[in-house]
Amino acid sequence: MGVDGPYASARRVIVRELDAMLSHVDDRSSAALVTALRSAARIFVAGAGRSKLSAEGFAMRLTHLGLRAHVAGDATTPAIGTGDLLVVCSGSGETPTSVVMAENAAGAGARTAAVTANADSRLARRADLVVHLAEYSQDHEPDRSIQFVGTLFEQGALVYFDSLVLAYQQMHEVDPRDMLAAHTNLE
Repeated sequence: MGVDGPYASARRVIVRELDAMLSHVDDRSSAALVTALRSAARIFVAGAGRSKLSAEGFAMRLTHLGLRAHVAGDATTPAIGTGDLLVVCSGSGETPTSVVMAENAAGAGARTAAVTANADSRLARRADLVVHLAEYSQDHEPDRSIQFVGTLFEQGALVYFDSLVLAYQQMHEVDPRDMLAAHTNLE
């Protein structure tokens, strides 16, 4: 113990990059997203690849908060419509299925929120609100993550979504016992 090997060094880089990324997120965008979540009749989340995994975790926590949440593309996902919100998580903001989902949601009368690393993407231009999760190095240099392409965004999205859940829980005084009661009991 006490030896600073490659694993400890890698962990420190990742934590510093996450801190740099998340410290640059605009609080107004986060507040707008929390307001949209609270006012939506139902919330749908979408993404592709590892971004979808982050979004799926978010949907689970939204359900724990007592909100009606669905993962787009699941077999039991209902039709989206007026009063609903689609939250799309896409690093590039150019993933064809994500852009089409946003277009379809808008066509059905739903609002769309984009959580993306690319604020100039087709998805961001299509969205009603955008949360920009720009990638930064551990030294706060934009677009300089040492991790493999997209990894920092996907990690950051997961932590960002969890921070929204905690903020929502505290702001709206959601009792953790109620959240636990909503947790699956089929495991």
